[in-house]
Amino acid sequence: MKKKKLYFGLLIALLFATWGEGFSQVDKRKNALNFSKGIECKYKDDVQGAIQHFETALKAFPDDAASMFELSEQYVKAGRVDDGFAMIKRASEIDPENKWYQMRLARFYRNYEQYDDFIRVYEALTSRYPGDVDMLSELVEVYLISERYDKALDKLALLEKEIGHHPLIGEQRVEIYKRQGKTKNVIAELQKMIDADPENTRYYNMLAKVYMDNGKEKEAVKLYEQIKAIDPNDPYINISLLEYYEKRGEFDKAFGELIAAINNKNLDFNTKANIYEYWFNKFQASDQIDRQAMEAGKAFLANYPDNKMGYLILGSYYMNKEDYRACRDMSLKALTYEPGNYAAWQYLVLSEAPLRENDSLMKHSLQALQFYPTQPVFYWFAGVSHALDKQDEAAIGYFEKGRKFVTDRKLLADFDSYLGDLYHATGDWEKSFEAYDRVLKFNPDDALVLNNYAYYLSLRSEHLDKAKEMALHAVELDPNNAIYLDTYAWVLFKLGDLKAAEAQMKKALNQHKSPDGTYFEHYGDILFKQGKTAEAVDQWSRAKQAGGGSALLDKKLKDKKLYE
Repeated sequence: MKKKKLYFGLLIALLFATWGEGFSQVDKRKNALNFSKGIECKYKDDVQGAIQHFETALKAFPDDAASMFELSEQYVKAGRVDDGFAMIKRASEIDPENKWYQMRLARFYRNYEQYDDFIRVYEALTSRYPGDVDMLSELVEVYLISERYDKALDKLALLEKEIGHHPLIGEQRVEIYKRQGKTKNVIAELQKMIDADPENTRYYNMLAKVYMDNGKEKEAVKLYEQIKAIDPNDPYINISLLEYYEKRGEFDKAFGELIAAINNKNLDFNTKANIYEYWFNKFQASDQIDRQAMEAGKAFLANYPDNKMGYLILGSYYMNKEDYRACRDMSLKALTYEPGNYAAWQYLVLSEAPLRENDSLMKHSLQALQFYPTQPVFYWFAGVSHALDKQDEAAIGYFEKGRKFVTDRKLLADFDSYLGDLYHATGDWEKSFEAYDRVLKFNPDDALVLNNYAYYLSLRSEHLDKAKEMALHAVELDPNNAIYLDTYAWVLFKLGDLKAAEAQMKKALNQHKSPDGTYFEHYGDILFKQGKTAEAVDQWSRAKQAGGGSALLDKKLKDKKLYE
């Protein structure tokens, strides 16, 4: 506390010493008191309090450059940048020899991209303080920003004279020579940096890249060999060699370096993940990509057994190979290390669906929705799993909600197609047909929807001409599909076109390897309507043996009569 009082006392003494004539003792005291209170507020981070006191100090002494200097800083903190700029300008005009005033003014110039003014101020400062390395460095930076490369090189030479060789000076020279297109100078400077620090493999890498970019591959390889000799575990040597071999078209060797990079203990994980993504995005159409994915996944797993990366890579590999059980296991493992990973949840539900593990599919699709409540894929599998579990109303709820988040028109049609089937199953014909209409508006050639829509209309004996048109179109799209042929035959039967219905029904039975009772029963109904009672009863008997006929089948057989 005593030190702070002493500090404020010195400030006040300095202020008194710099005052000119014409100010009363009252003004002097008011100025000094408010300046010291402003400083106290400054160190308490009380910006508004500091501004108030410094402004009061200035009213008492309008030419107080020290208060102007402090105010410029507080104005900036308060978001009044232009006021801060104006205040430091006034302070610099009143006391142009003050180093700190000039430096702050120059930084304002830089922030406002007034580079000529910054350079003017800093040229004067570096002339007065030639040993100030920070000042020289700032001036060099602005020369680079404003593309005054020769001036920057001159200042770097002056800086080197003051502090001796420094790697940052060399790196800045390299950057300037690159911008100037002076490749020979770049090579010479990098070689000089290598000579000065022969154990620093970073400079070898930099020079090797220059050689590679300029077609001097032999020189680059020599440097890579030197790097390996100096430091076999150099974190970036594998990446450099990967680029080298890739450029030469030696992709197997390049991939070998990728695996070596993953196994390199000195290379950070994020860089490894990035080069993996780069490689597999670029070569995903390669014949060898599956083998490479498996090898990379195993390498990540060996080095990072507690990270999701290896499990996700292998999960993707197994999904491509249709090894759904292995994909499911990898996905579950990935989720133990990152429970909210989207890719892992997606692989999990995609693998469980073909495995027909419906309980798990339902459970995991609902869990995934807790993390991703706007992702249609999880609503889809929630709906499918509930539908398979005969929970049609719940399934409808998931499909209806999920379709609101769908942006892809084809996927939206898939949602509506399933909704059409589900609404039919629950007896809501109107909504079923509305859903089918939405699908056919998007894709008039959706054979499955055409077939189902036509069949359900025929069951209700509604819009039979429309049903015939849709059933025929489905058959035209897939002429050997027994299901579509059966539907077409049944619609023709409902329309009374019995000969045509019989012909289509025969085609359906010929196409189906093991037809269920529905086909034989339909055929029997068509034959009975034509007066072929014995043949009809024979077909109904076959329906009974095959199983799957209607609830009226037994009565038809008993009475040898058609019931609809």
